[in-house]
Amino acid sequence: MAATLKTDTRQKIIDSTLSLISTRDVNEISLQDIANAANITKGTLFYYYNSKELIFEDITIEYLNGLATRYYEWINNADKDTSFPRLAKYVLDFGARYGERSKVHIYLVNKALSDNKQLCELFREKYRSWREIIKKTIEERIDEKEKAEGYADLLLILIDGLIVQDLVGIENIDTKQIVSLIIDK
Repeated sequence: MAATLKTDTRQKIIDSTLSLISTRDVNEISLQDIANAANITKGTLFYYYNSKELIFEDITIEYLNGLATRYYEWINNADKDTSFPRLAKYVLDFGARYGERSKVHIYLVNKALSDNKQLCELFREKYRSWREIIKKTIEERIDEKEKAEGYADLLLILIDGLIVQDLVGIENIDTKQIVSLIIDK
């Protein structure tokens, strides 16, 4: 019961933070704002998280884990066309559509680059993991296996670029055309 309450409170904090992010700039959100939105005391918030960066890290980890789950469900669905061109489009589409988490992602990348070595290592670890997952999946779908790593790198780079484009309001980016430009046919 206590473990469930702990998990529920943690999730309530994350959900409340995401709700705040949808209406405000990440830099303007304080721990007190998060506590108020979650309807808990600041002391309770500190029990779970002593900085908003830790909340944002959990949001990022939760989201990336969710992406991995959806990715595996998609590639293992026998009813789907998971050929390399479709795989590349799928990776770009679902990887770049962070929604409100885009703000958190960019905020955390900025923090990692400016002063947070632990966060920087978390990003390195997650990017390496995603790179390996995508590379292995591509290798299963192309004849020239030596190109899989380059394709995986390119897709990850494009995802970050698409996130930035989305945040600044660039619309109607044709990921299908991007995929056709990068894949030899």
